[in-house]
Amino acid sequence: MSDTKSESDGRWDRAKAIGRGALLLLGIGAVVYLVHDAGPELVSRTLIAAAVFLPFIALGEIGFVGMDVVSLRMMFGEHAKRVPFLVWLRSAMMAYGIMVLLPAGRAGGEVVRAANLAPYVGGARAAAGATVLQGVTLFGNAVISIPCYVAVALASGPFDVLGLFVAGNGLVTGLIGSSLLFGARFSKIGGWLGKRIEMLGSRGADFDSSLREMPRVPIRPVLASAFGRLLQTIQYGVILVAVGGTLTVGNAFLAQAIHLVGAGLGDMVPNQAGITETAYRLSASFGPTLGLHDTAAQMISIALTHRIVQFSMACLGLLVGALWKPARVLDEQAAVG
Repeated sequence: MSDTKSESDGRWDRAKAIGRGALLLLGIGAVVYLVHDAGPELVSRTLIAAAVFLPFIALGEIGFVGMDVVSLRMMFGEHAKRVPFLVWLRSAMMAYGIMVLLPAGRAGGEVVRAANLAPYVGGARAAAGATVLQGVTLFGNAVISIPCYVAVALASGPFDVLGLFVAGNGLVTGLIGSSLLFGARFSKIGGWLGKRIEMLGSRGADFDSSLREMPRVPIRPVLASAFGRLLQTIQYGVILVAVGGTLTVGNAFLAQAIHLVGAGLGDMVPNQAGITETAYRLSASFGPTLGLHDTAAQMISIALTHRIVQFSMACLGLLVGALWKPARVLDEQAAVG
């Protein structure tokens, strides 16, 4: 029975991997088409002009990603003090690299982060933190959707298609975030899994216990995540200037709104390849509001500029993480099973 189940799970995993690979290829094809349609020379000229802004855009990305670490530290409470700073740093770099570059996406990145933290806080607690962090980041997404919707509504009316998508994004991420933050806490999901997955064994109950250790209402972690999204909004304001647009508070939130919709719709595609570019291209009617003149090329370049920064940082993160491993220093109090 277990062999049959293992074979079925294996086939399902392979099917998912093939599906995500196919979606990635389609996404890359979409990027190629969009660049060709907008004019390769215009796009390349825009990206070259934006290069001088890349360090500042990278700082925004570091701030955004860093808020995940801040949120997780808040949720671990006193246990977070057991983790050396360099371990936090390496785990964040490895998690980010996998989220951006590999088909496993955010889920795979959080698994790697939890594996790095487990020796210091315990495997069950690290897994519980990864679960709650997913909910916290989704809640942060829902919070930033509010000013993004307002920006779209002010620019083109409350019933604009983009605005409705932003509102839908906020609603969906808020609901899913709530289920992860509160549903998992009270459902004893770990005990349920422990009875069905042999390798999990008694750790399922430990997982439930660790979930209950987390803040009942994680207001501070959610605010930290929302602040990370605010930093990302500032980052998109810088990207807007980099591609030749006009920076205002409203325009920064408008550019972020398009990103949120593209990221939400492209959740199944690794790194939303082609989806965010398409979202910006379909939002070309906002070009004049954003101060863009070569609208199609510049709108696509917003997504491409961000993608260049992400890929560069992700490659560097995985390379450094693979070559460097902080010395594991554990005392008797910090050693956790």
